[in-house]
Amino acid sequence: MMASLKDAVRNKFLETLRGDEAFDQSKTAKLGALLTADRKIKVDDLTAIFALPEGGEIV
Repeated sequence: MMASLKDAVRNKFLETLRGDEAFDQSKTAKLGALLTADRKIKVDDLTAIFALPEGGEIV
């Protein structure tokens, strides 16, 4: 089965993030899960991933 254009773009995007040593890989994993989920992405979903500082917590 051939991957759709959407799948190919998503996979390349995540591959690029995984290759970036400066980018927090836990965020990459969370973003990957969000992008592969079969539901509409909401702003709150992205905020939850990117609002936290690298390795930090909301206090």
